[in-house]
Amino acid sequence: MSVLSTLQKLIQIPGVSGYEAKVRETIRSLIKEENVEVDALGNLTVSIGEGDRSILLTAHMDEIGLVVTNIEEDGKIKFRKVGGIDDRVLISQHVTIHSDGGDIPGVIGIAPPHLQLEKEARVIPWNELYIDVGATSADEVRELGVELLNQVTFYKPWRLLNKGRVLVSRAIDDRLGCSLLVELLNEVKRGRVKPKCRIYFSWTSQEEVGCRGAYALAHRLKPDFVVVVDTTSCCNPVITGPLAPGNGPVIRAIDNSSILDPNLAKDIVALAKSNNIPVQIASAGGGTDIVAFQRINVPSIAIGVAVKYTHSVVEYVRLNDVESLMELLRMFLER
Repeated sequence: MSVLSTLQKLIQIPGVSGYEAKVRETIRSLIKEENVEVDALGNLTVSIGEGDRSILLTAHMDEIGLVVTNIEEDGKIKFRKVGGIDDRVLISQHVTIHSDGGDIPGVIGIAPPHLQLEKEARVIPWNELYIDVGATSADEVRELGVELLNQVTFYKPWRLLNKGRVLVSRAIDDRLGCSLLVELLNEVKRGRVKPKCRIYFSWTSQEEVGCRGAYALAHRLKPDFVVVVDTTSCCNPVITGPLAPGNGPVIRAIDNSSILDPNLAKDIVALAKSNNIPVQIASAGGGTDIVAFQRINVPSIAIGVAVKYTHSVVEYVRLNDVESLMELLRMFLER
């Protein structure tokens, strides 16, 4: 699956919110498109095709991570979180500090149980933790190349489970959407997918900190329709109901920031059923870039795949869902 090879490449590129430049340049090299536009917030946009009507497809480039905020005299590196990170995820993580001079490996450690004096275990808040790069002084840390405001990413495993049916990695949210858009654009350029209107493909910035790139994009573009390709967290019986990986692409009908027009959902479901593509309609938590376009009165839909363990280093997706989503996006554009 070409989407999978593109995804593996994009996942390994660091791109914490606000630091998406390397992801953007990698996408630019993959689409081999000269007619691209990069705006002030770093959104990358390509226009292809003709017609009075237009569709915008978006996926966000950024990932959750950390930023260096202080280098203490004993060599401890303090940080702040960027995006929605559960403090429980931070303990015992391998991290990489991305500096101008290169990547510096480090760890977020914890005192072993036999040296802990507290009787009851507790979740240690992020502000009490630090990154250890093996240095014993601030000067030694700086000699390694660490500077304030360097971005920090978590170690990114790439593992296929259950005979290749399941992918587990970090930053599937939303490098998967980015990869799907890359492959879809290339198929349009090769004539394998033939849209009937103008199509904008856009890879957006800073979604994890409030959809900031999408708001900037919405001020510049007002297409007739927007499709946001993003993952949907599962599996909570109260919030997401029966939503589960392996049961087909997900139409995100309602979440914490937007509510989809029911007619749009029915439209996509009908399209999927007519092409024998399984599809799920879900309630979700969080939000997506769709909110930026709904607020300027553009019909919008968020579609993606169900992912377990979102915002951890073991995000989990079933690959049959990815294949089905790609097929559904092809059908949607040709319709």
